[in-house]
Amino acid sequence: MPDALFTTITAIIMIPVAFFLSIIYLFLLRKFSARFQWRVGPVISMYADLKPLLGRSRILQPLYDILKLFGKDTVVPSVARKTLFKASPYLALACAFGAIFFIPLPGVPLLSYLDDSLVIASYLLIAAVMFTILGAASSGSPWSAIGARRESEIFLVYEIGFVVALFAAAMTYGTLSIWTIATTSSLPLLLLNPFAAVLLFLVMIGKLGIKPLDIAEAETEIVGGPYTEYSGKYLGMLQLTKGFLFYDMVGLFIVLFLAPMFGTALWIPVYIISAIVVVLFLSIVHVLHPRWKIDRAMRSYGLLIAVFAILAVIMVALALSYNWVVV
Repeated sequence: MPDALFTTITAIIMIPVAFFLSIIYLFLLRKFSARFQWRVGPVISMYADLKPLLGRSRILQPLYDILKLFGKDTVVPSVARKTLFKASPYLALACAFGAIFFIPLPGVPLLSYLDDSLVIASYLLIAAVMFTILGAASSGSPWSAIGARRESEIFLVYEIGFVVALFAAAMTYGTLSIWTIATTSSLPLLLLNPFAAVLLFLVMIGKLGIKPLDIAEAETEIVGGPYTEYSGKYLGMLQLTKGFLFYDMVGLFIVLFLAPMFGTALWIPVYIISAIVVVLFLSIVHVLHPRWKIDRAMRSYGLLIAVFAILAVIMVALALSYNWVVV
């Protein structure tokens, strides 16, 4: 068990680190998606003639967008259930933010050494989306209600896959401690159970609203879906929640499926490269698919989740039967 002082110090340091990485991941998603579509996207180095006006870089453009929201007026619909409508962004952000302390970096266990850290992290990541849905449903807007319904339907599909993917990791390594999984001396779970890795990747597409599963927002159809009636600081908190969810899901994928690279801080460059690769694949999916209709999403996405969940469970059974994990 890590020293309490070390855990406290690293947890404090982790706050700006996780915030910065979440902004970078959002930037990379925009940049990769733009380049795949032959667009420029947010520039890394600003054009010389525009630097005096716009600054030297737009790497932090996602952060600027969020800060701009906090500077705008906040409007609460008169027909909304005001308490739940106002509380939901705070609760969603708190859950997504709290999860960062259970997802380690190389050499930095944080609270992932706890025996049930995998369960706690999963509850927080599930609750972050649930509160977003509750806030939208309480707004009194028909557009938000449609968005909340779509999100809740997709939510039921990908959360089943989420639980199965985590179950595969826990059963294969015989522990619910994320840090124990991350430092187990065995082959990475990506090789032991590639179906579970694909399953969690599919879950990330739904949980992060990557095309073709950005059905809940669908600006051209239902304005902004769950976010239609949110403005100002509340919308800023929801966008910040999405950023932390992005960091959480990318980090969780790496720690579960690319271990044992977490025992020392020397693996941080490998962690960063792995994160960029994961965001790259998400960007490829994002630009290759148009938005699905909700019925197709439930049918096709549900089938994919079911197939890979079954295959992941079969691989877990084989791993336990033939003792593929060497602890």
